[in-house]
Amino acid sequence: MRASSSRRHHIQIRISALRDHLQAYIDCLKGFAIFLVVLGHILQHYYSDVNIAIRIVYSFHIPLFMFMSGYVCFRKYDWAMIKKRSTQLLIPFFSYIPVRYVLNILLNGSIDSSLFQYFCHVVYQPDMGLWFLWALFFITVLFIASRRIARRINLPEWIVFAAVAGLLNGIVIFGNVRQFGFHWIAWYFIYFCAGVMWRTWNENKNDTRKFDFRLLISCAIVFPVMVYFFRMHNEPPTFYQWINLGRLFPVVYRLVIGMVGTMLVYELFKLYNKQTERLHFLSKMGGVTLGIYYIHFLVLQIVFTWPIFGNAIVIGICLYTIIVSIISYALSRACLRYRIPALLVMGKWPDRTDRAILA
Repeated sequence: MRASSSRRHHIQIRISALRDHLQAYIDCLKGFAIFLVVLGHILQHYYSDVNIAIRIVYSFHIPLFMFMSGYVCFRKYDWAMIKKRSTQLLIPFFSYIPVRYVLNILLNGSIDSSLFQYFCHVVYQPDMGLWFLWALFFITVLFIASRRIARRINLPEWIVFAAVAGLLNGIVIFGNVRQFGFHWIAWYFIYFCAGVMWRTWNENKNDTRKFDFRLLISCAIVFPVMVYFFRMHNEPPTFYQWINLGRLFPVVYRLVIGMVGTMLVYELFKLYNKQTERLHFLSKMGGVTLGIYYIHFLVLQIVFTWPIFGNAIVIGICLYTIIVSIISYALSRACLRYRIPALLVMGKWPDRTDRAILA
């Protein structure tokens, strides 16, 4: 009996250690993704959309975020998840609108619309606010609904996911429906489901090291070539000046480069997971990504009002990225100490344990 009890205890310790390791690995990836978000917005301030650095970051940083969001939701089936997500995502989305409105007045002196008009405008066009949170909420709703449908009609989940993604993106492409962030929801639903299916596949495999290494090498070769021809804003690849492959090919190209870049970063972090564990700051950033996402927009709007680095563009980009990341992280951690700020900024109601950890 004692031996059996000791063995069970040992197994529980190992499982707990594996979960902690996986959580640290995921947080590190999420921290890298939010760092790219901050960097991307700073790059846009200095460069045009044809700049190679902007093309690299914007080719995959949001797909990576959505992929990881699906990766951690691969076992979610019930509607209780929707209630949790509505608090976590919609409260910060809506609370950000009046904060941004007031900040615009303070920095610009006046604004053409009333708060109600501004509020309606952001809801109608969520990319004027925290569109990622809006899109992720409805993607989660679609995911849970699709998964339950798959169970009810006894079909593999990937078939239902593919059918829903195809239907939604068909409406966007042929109907040009972009209101209420529909195009973001349709597009990033693909990457969210890819994260779910990838995690499910990995959970069912004992050893994927050879496959992971081959995938890493393939992505490392393909990604730079695809980025060279990639253009933002749904523009066709630059080789279209020599050969036109039709209307749908640029859509497929954008989908593939997002997935290739995502898998390249994912496999790099997975291959060097022991080394990534040393990146403590990235891991800590990954634990408060929603807060950093919320706050960094406000910080950027303030710091860009007073140019500091002049024509020193490279220095400005590096220092702004570091400074804004640190400030956003520190303010996010500070918000977690108080329930109302934590709820409004991060959609979280911290308990005593959370605040004790931060103390």
